[in-house]
Amino acid sequence: MAVDLAVFVRLAELFRPRATLYAVGGFCRDKVLGLEPRDLDICSKLTVKEVENILLNTEFTVHRQYPRLGTACISARGFRAEYTCFRTDSYRNGSGEHHPEDVVFTDDITLDAARRDFTANAVYFDPLTERYTDPTGGMEDISRRLLRAADDPERVFSEDGLRILRLVRFAAETGFETEEETLRAAEKFAPQVADIVPERILAELDKIFVADTAYPALGVADGHARGLALMDRLGLVELLLPELAALKGLEQNPKYHRYDAYRHSVEAYAAAAPRIRWAALLHDVGKRICFERDGNMYGHAEAGAEALAVRLSALRMPKARAKRIIDLVRYHMTDLAGDMSENKLRRFAAEHADLVRDLAALKRADGYATCGHPVEKVRLEEIYDTMLSDGTPMKISDLPVDGKDAEAAGLVGHDIGVALRELWECAVLDPALRRRESALAFLGRRAEKARKEKK
Repeated sequence: MAVDLAVFVRLAELFRPRATLYAVGGFCRDKVLGLEPRDLDICSKLTVKEVENILLNTEFTVHRQYPRLGTACISARGFRAEYTCFRTDSYRNGSGEHHPEDVVFTDDITLDAARRDFTANAVYFDPLTERYTDPTGGMEDISRRLLRAADDPERVFSEDGLRILRLVRFAAETGFETEEETLRAAEKFAPQVADIVPERILAELDKIFVADTAYPALGVADGHARGLALMDRLGLVELLLPELAALKGLEQNPKYHRYDAYRHSVEAYAAAAPRIRWAALLHDVGKRICFERDGNMYGHAEAGAEALAVRLSALRMPKARAKRIIDLVRYHMTDLAGDMSENKLRRFAAEHADLVRDLAALKRADGYATCGHPVEKVRLEEIYDTMLSDGTPMKISDLPVDGKDAEAAGLVGHDIGVALRELWECAVLDPALRRRESALAFLGRRAEKARKEKK
């Protein structure tokens, strides 16, 4: 959501008798680039307690306060900003843990700028005068489309491993190049990323994998691919997705594949829609497992699904989301040769109706990475579309009968669910059972069968 500049100005006016309130970071970078800022980080020399006193009995609320760190959230109706007091940070030596061990507040904006990650994020904007303050040369770096550490690069990255992932994300989203000394330091301290909590790693990976969607106006259409390439350059693929890195150099049958298993995965990811990129990138991780175990790659979809269950759990990915990715990987080989019987495909589509569209999209990306040209038709999806148009019940609740009908037919208890399930499975293939009369007759036969079995 775009920042409400009028509200920001009102907030700055409340600060003005005591201090200048600045926007900093992404707001300034976006504004200089001619983009509409969406997030607002603000700062001044005032402590959180002083800010709270200034805003008492105003339209603004101060909450989520962390006085030791000098941070709080300031909000009003339709407005939200993250506040930080000017400060300097110190970290436990070589920890890379992201959270500072010690914080010292300051009224010196140049010291505050030096503790930030990149010069492009160390530009300050006063909404009352509409002037920028630029202690580190960030304005020029933004104009040059360059990411450069705001201070000594080795200090910047040795203190906080998250900054390395942020470097990748910013480069991917904006298309900025990375200054060479900054890049070397990031590569040197890349192992520090392992010290970050998994949830923060996952959040950054999620943003990197859809980086091409962050700033459409910048036209970085390959942002997600750029991000992955930079991750690879820094050694982060091996560190964070070792199952993927294990595919490097794993040759595939040249009759079907142009690339080794790693490059194939990268190409599939590059071609995939944002919603399926995790699955596209990791769909073949089982190939190394199967090759090492069996000397071939048969069964790699199932092996990959099992490996992903462990990896995504380690990244603390929410279970429902992880299951969807795992299922896409598990089933991506379904009807690979196009020779599965239509009845089997209909059953599969009905059982996995919520996956069909994404599975078809994954098959297209996989096919493109295999043969180098777009895959227009996916048989599974064509059959699914036919099922939607011919009235096939995609779930039990789509049947023309329900539990009350089953009970009226003479079924009781557990037998009701069993009979409805069996009716649904048959109706997926038999159009006659989609009519109420035929469905009721089916339930009657099952009730009679159940009575006989209980005698």
